[in-house]
Amino acid sequence: MRRLALLTGGLAGVLTLLAAGPAYAEPRLSASSVRQEAGLVEFYLTGSDLPSGNALSQDTLTAQVDGRAVPLTAAPVGQSQGRALRRAVALVIDTSGSMNGEPLSAAKSAAASFLSALPADIQVGVVTAGSPALVVVRATADRTRARSAVAGVQAKGETALYDAIRAAADVLNGQYDEKRIVVLSDGADTASSVGYEDARKAAGAIPVDTIAFKTQEATAAVLANLSQATGGKAYRAGDPQALTGVFTQAAGAFSAQLLVRVTIPPELQGKDGTLVISAKAGTGTAATDMRLSFVPDTRKATPLVGVRSGGIPDWMLYSLLGVIFVGLLIAGVLLIGPLLTADARRRRFAQVEQFSTRSGPAPPPPVEADTAIAQTALQLSQQVMRQTNVEGRLARQIELASLRMLPHEWLLLRLGAVAVGALLFALLFVPWWIGMVLGALAGWGATAVYHRVRAGRRATAFAAGLPDALQLVIGSLRSGFSLAQAVEAMTHEIGGSMQAEFGRALGEVRLGAEIEDALERVGQRMHNKDLAFAVVAIKVQREVGGNLAEVLTTTVNTMRERATLQRQVKALSAEGRLSAYVLIGLPFAVLLYMLAVKGSYLLPLVETPMGIAMSVGGAVLLGIGIAWLLKVVKVEV
Repeated sequence: MRRLALLTGGLAGVLTLLAAGPAYAEPRLSASSVRQEAGLVEFYLTGSDLPSGNALSQDTLTAQVDGRAVPLTAAPVGQSQGRALRRAVALVIDTSGSMNGEPLSAAKSAAASFLSALPADIQVGVVTAGSPALVVVRATADRTRARSAVAGVQAKGETALYDAIRAAADVLNGQYDEKRIVVLSDGADTASSVGYEDARKAAGAIPVDTIAFKTQEATAAVLANLSQATGGKAYRAGDPQALTGVFTQAAGAFSAQLLVRVTIPPELQGKDGTLVISAKAGTGTAATDMRLSFVPDTRKATPLVGVRSGGIPDWMLYSLLGVIFVGLLIAGVLLIGPLLTADARRRRFAQVEQFSTRSGPAPPPPVEADTAIAQTALQLSQQVMRQTNVEGRLARQIELASLRMLPHEWLLLRLGAVAVGALLFALLFVPWWIGMVLGALAGWGATAVYHRVRAGRRATAFAAGLPDALQLVIGSLRSGFSLAQAVEAMTHEIGGSMQAEFGRALGEVRLGAEIEDALERVGQRMHNKDLAFAVVAIKVQREVGGNLAEVLTTTVNTMRERATLQRQVKALSAEGRLSAYVLIGLPFAVLLYMLAVKGSYLLPLVETPMGIAMSVGGAVLLGIGIAWLLKVVKVEV
């Protein structure tokens, strides 16, 4: 099988050699780690396959932008402040018995020339391909140690070339930016534990340069095929002098690395152009090009001479934006003003109407407004409400917060707040479109916070007054009143949300509902667990009998004890809650400050892929932190 694989590889290699012609590659340049600032382009320049005796230097380099010559400076990376790319090479030397004597001496001499020709930053490892294959020196920048390792190798045994290539790949298995394997052999593999394919896979993306020294055509073809498969180069040498030249040519794959700085003239800054770097290479040249958008110099402002022509002056632009803002503000007042002064009787009428019997669906309430603009806006919002089918949900929200307006009026109010917030933030922040988005979110969020605060205050006032209201009911029950009569008497003595909710419950009772069910719905609307407990007590008393006044007295005492405990817990946790609110608000405050002072500083967070990923990740982590903080400071009693 090994002989068949060898013949197959040899045939492929012969065809490769016939098709490829000479093994010497054209010289080429490559640029990496490009960095820009105003008037400057900086990058690392590396030359490959340069002719022997040619080296990169500032004297051999020229730079052009779209055909125009521009100045440059270049220095070896070791003499500059830049970070050099890490580069390494593994030298594999055949030390089988056939290399004994003059061939091995020639190989050592050529390898010494190879080490001398390599740039100083390249680390070198030495591997012998005898039987067994041995790693003599791992990758090191100490050339004296590498030369001593080469000088000390001895020829004996058979050839384990494929095992040596695997060992060389393992030597280069580090954090190297550029790496190669250089293999010298005078014969075919005879003692490896792996085959050709295993060696090729072990090399992977590492180019393997092969040097066939006094080898037969079939063996040289196998080596050439290995080079072609890994992206390396194949060389042949028939005598010691040719071997030294081939090793020098192989060292040309690694050229000294330069840190190049190109100065961009002011007239080219802020424009797009093609930067071409050329280097002399023997009788020809090697070049590389980069398409760049040169960074403008914003630190040096050119003073204007005379009167600026064209464009809108800043004072006129800000005046125009101010007029637009005032106009929108007046329009918002005209639209929203009638909503805020609407008669509260419409809401009471709607509450009574929902308990009346109708044969068909209820007609929509008439739209009332003092101006034609407000009338049109209200009609449009009412049509939107009817199409989106969210009127019922908004009606429950408005009722919970005790807002004296209809659902479509509340929707129009929120849209007006969004428009005003977007325009106001657009005038305050840079860039304006970010301010407009933040303003729209602020307007919508402000109305939501207003509704939540109002609803929360109403629910809190209801919960605080519930024990006193039930105490009035208890007194009426002890006087001989029925439960419904006691609740009605209580509504005449108390006001606010308590009177409205219990009055609605009495209306439901008059229309045929059970008093317990009506009171239970009051507890559900107000999200009050204490009233739910009281309703459960009333239902239990009705089923098993007993003194309802005594049952409610026990319930009221429990409510008051729970309220006292809640106040104590709230006082003890006040410091933690305040710290949580400060930590939650701090990122948003810093964001608003940066947008107002230097909005351009945040542009990379929304314009670059890395910035967008960081923004999304930060938002997710911030949300998790907020949820965790609110959970920690929330103590339920």
